Parts: sequence; C-alpha cells; structure tokens
Amino acid sequence: MKNKASYFYLNFIKKEKISNDVYVFYFDRKNSDSDFLAGQYIHMYLPVVNEKGRGNSRMFTIASSPLEKDYIFIATKKGKTIFKKTLFNLKSQTPVKFYGPSGSLVIDEIKKPSYVFLAPGIGITPFRSIIKYISQKNLNISVVLLASFSKKEEVLFSNELIDISKSNPNIKIVYTLTRISKKLIKKHIANISKHLYYVAGPASAISDLEEVVSDMGVVSSKIFLEDFEGY
Repeated sequence: MKNKASYFYLNFIKKEKISNDVYVFYFDRKNSDSDFLAGQYIHMYLPVVNEKGRGNSRMFTIASSPLEKDYIFIATKKGKTIFKKTLFNLKSQTPVKFYGPSGSLVIDEIKKPSYVFLAPGIGITPFRSIIKYISQKNLNISVVLLASFSKKEEVLFSNELIDISKSNPNIKIVYTLTRISKKLIKKHIANISKHLYYVAGPASAISDLEEVVSDMGVVSSKIFLEDFEGY
C-alpha cells in the first residue's frame, strides 16, 4: 500500500445523514493501492468553476480508519457553495479525483505518548479515524477526547466512540454541549502538561483552544493544530 501523496481516483458510493446538517460521503477503495495514516486528510477535486479564486479542490479529513479497507469516508456539512452543491449531487459510481494523503495529525505507534484530542464540532473527524484505528489494532496508547457541540442534534460519532471506550480502558470519551474550557480540561485530564494536545476544527475555535491550553502551562511543542477551512 502506498502512503506517499499522489493523485488517485475513487468511485463515490453513497452519502448518509448522521446529524441534523452533517453527512458522511463514502468512496470505494477496494481496488485502490492508495493508503493513509489515521488522522490525515486528502484533497478532493470536483468539476466546478474557479469559485472565488479557490480552484476546484477542497481539503477533507478522512474520518474512516486505514483499516476500514472497503471505503474511505469524509464528513461535512451542507453548504451553499458550488463545490458543496456539486458534492451533494454526486451520483453513485461517479469517479472522483483526489490528492493525498497529507497532514501530520497522526499518532506515534512506537513511542506511544499520551494524547488529548480537543474537537469543537466537525473537528472530531480526524479523531474518529485515530480512535477507531487504535481500537482495531488494540494499541496501548492513552487517549482522552473532549468533543464539544452546540446542540444535542449536532453530536457526531458519540455512540460508536463511547462503545469503543467501554472496551478499552486507555480511551476516555467526553462529549459536552458547552465550550471546552480550562475547568472541563482540569476535570478530565490528570497531569495537564504531560500529554500531547491535538486540536482540530474551524480556525477561530482552535485558536481559542490553543490559548486555553497554553494558559494551563502546556508548552507550544506539545500543541498541534489543524484548522478546517469553511466552504
């Protein structure tokens, strides 16, 4: 399997609604030799005009695990842009062009440090991939996920991830309908400065969380950010 970034095509399979405004899009990878690490992202290309100077590609985190061999899936909200409308109107078996994988929000399976994942909203997608992968490989890696959503009907992947945590004492899953705060982090995280902190989501949200974690004494070398562009 190839993990080096390259262009490849996957056929679209289906989309599935998983919250009030988020859908999962499945793409067939059974006959592809492309591969990725849990937590990475890909560029998707669609036949759209050069919308607002942004070209015809957008970045999406792969929410599926590398060990889910039949497909990859991405999760995204509905939108009014031409790109989103084209994505949501894809027909089954349509070949879609991708480039990747890219991104360094991945785990170290050799050194096995402990991780804290901070996920405001749709930022949970790379952490679904990583946690599923850790569970599938039964890795001895400690993870705490703090996932924040505005409303109950917006919550993503909760049943699946909580079920994983019940059978893996190294994985702790916390969902909240409030913001991720110093108080919440202190409540669920022991030895604050010990862990690596991965933060993913909209730029404004992860900037705030970076400041929260830094103010708690975590050095910048232990904080890793991945911002999601809006489209």
